[in-house]
Amino acid sequence: MKNVIVLIETSTGWGSGMVRGVGTYLDECGEPWNVFLEPRGKFEPLRLPKGWDGDGVIARVNNAELAEEILAAGLPCVNVSWYEYGKGVIARCTLDEEESGRLAAKYYLHRKYSHFAYCGSHWRTNYDDLFGQAYAQYLKSAGYECHTYLSTGIDRNEPWIDQIRTLAGWLKTLPTPCAILAIDTQTSRQLIEAAKYVGLGVPDAIAVLAGEYDELASGITRPKLSMLDNAAQSVGYQAAALLDRIMHGQADGSELVTISPTNVISEQSTDWTVLPDDRLVAALRFVRDNFHRPIQVADLAEQAGTSRRLLEQLFDRYLDVSPSKQITIVRLDMAKQLLDRSVLPIAEIASRCGFDSPEVMSRAFRRELNMSPSDYRRSRRSS
Repeated sequence: MKNVIVLIETSTGWGSGMVRGVGTYLDECGEPWNVFLEPRGKFEPLRLPKGWDGDGVIARVNNAELAEEILAAGLPCVNVSWYEYGKGVIARCTLDEEESGRLAAKYYLHRKYSHFAYCGSHWRTNYDDLFGQAYAQYLKSAGYECHTYLSTGIDRNEPWIDQIRTLAGWLKTLPTPCAILAIDTQTSRQLIEAAKYVGLGVPDAIAVLAGEYDELASGITRPKLSMLDNAAQSVGYQAAALLDRIMHGQADGSELVTISPTNVISEQSTDWTVLPDDRLVAALRFVRDNFHRPIQVADLAEQAGTSRRLLEQLFDRYLDVSPSKQITIVRLDMAKQLLDRSVLPIAEIASRCGFDSPEVMSRAFRRELNMSPSDYRRSRRSS
C-alpha cells in the first residue's frame, strides 16, 4: 500500500474539491493508498512534515522551499498549483489558466458589457498571472480595453478597512457599468465590499466574477457571488491518476496535464443589468432561478409581461439565441457542474436540472457537445 501525502489547503472550496477528487480516484482505481492529510489554511506555508517517509506527494507547490524539499527527498510529486516551481522535474496537473481567462471574457461579452477590468491577487508573490493576461488579451482581440488593478497597491498586513479603501479608490476610476474579473473569491468579496463603501451598486455599476469556485464564499456574500467553475474535483482526480502512473514508473516529472474549466456559475453579482430591455432581463432572471422546474417559453413571456413572439424577437436581437435554447443552455451548464463535481446518477442529475427525462438530457448533450452525459463525465476524469 502506497503512502501519499496531500498538501492542499482544506479551507477553500477549491482545496476541498481537490481532496474529494483524489478520494474518487481511490474509489475507482482499485489500489488503496494511506493518505496523510491535515487541515490547512489558504495562506499557510506548506511544507513536508519532518521525518515523513512516503511514496508520493500531491501538493500545491506555491513556494520555492517546498519544491526544494520535494526534490531533495526524491519523492514523486504532482503539483496542482498555477505556480511553476520545479517546472520540468515536478509534474503538474492543474486547471488551464489561459482557457479560464478566455472563458470569463466570453461570459461577460455574452452579457453585452462594454467596460472591463481585472483584479489580480495582492498576496501572490513571484506569480506570472497568465489567467488575467488571457482575459485581457481576449477582450483586446474583441476590440475592448481591460483596466487592470496593480496588485502592489495593497499590503496584506494592512488593516482590513485600509485594504477596502485602496480598492474603492481604484473602483471609482473605472467606467461603469464595468465587468470585473477577480483572481479568487477572497479578492472578489473585497471588491464587493469596496463597491458598497463608495456607493457603487453590484451588479448595476460593478459586476464581479470570481476566478475560482467556493460555494461557501458565494453563499455568504451579498449579492451572491458568481464564480468560474474551476473543476477542482477533476483536477484532484487526474492529479491522483498522474501520481499513480509516476509511482509505477509509467510517467515522470516532465508531465503536464491541464484541465479545461467547465463553465461559469451565474449568481446576482453578474446579473443581466446592461441589457437595454427590462422584459428581457426579467425573462433571463426567471430562467436562472427556475431552470430546475418544468418551465417553458410561455412562462418566460408571462414573467416578462410580453407576448411570446415579442420575447423571441428580443432574444434574437440582443442575444442571438432563442428563449428555448437559453433554457437548455442553463440546464446543460448545471448538468455539467454536477457531472464534474458529484457522483450522482445520471437520472438524478437530469431531474435536478429540469430535463423531462435522462433521455432528453442525453439528446441535449449529444446535440450540443457531441457526447453523452456519461462520456462527458468520463472525459473530465480521464487524462
